[in-house]
Amino acid sequence: MKRRKRTEITFEIEQVLTLHRRHPTAPVWCADCHAAVTMLRPEEAAALIGRSVRAVYRLVEAGALHFIEPADGSLLICPNSLGQSAGGESE
Repeated sequence: MKRRKRTEITFEIEQVLTLHRRHPTAPVWCADCHAAVTMLRPEEAAALIGRSVRAVYRLVEAGALHFIEPADGSLLICPNSLGQSAGGESE
């Protein structure tokens, strides 16, 4: 009998995400973290955790992310809370 040789190849990929902000924002106080942070738009938060914008809104509604709603009606998300929620809910 002939012996077969098995070769296994493993790849490790590191992904770097760079956000290009049109309007840089100053750090804002997050009352939940008790820290000054540069808040993110939902699209930026979604890109950072590899999820859809819809999933980010679901996390906000569930209270899993720290957020503020400025007077202009937009939604800004605290980046410190993203790491806790990145693996949680599926889409």
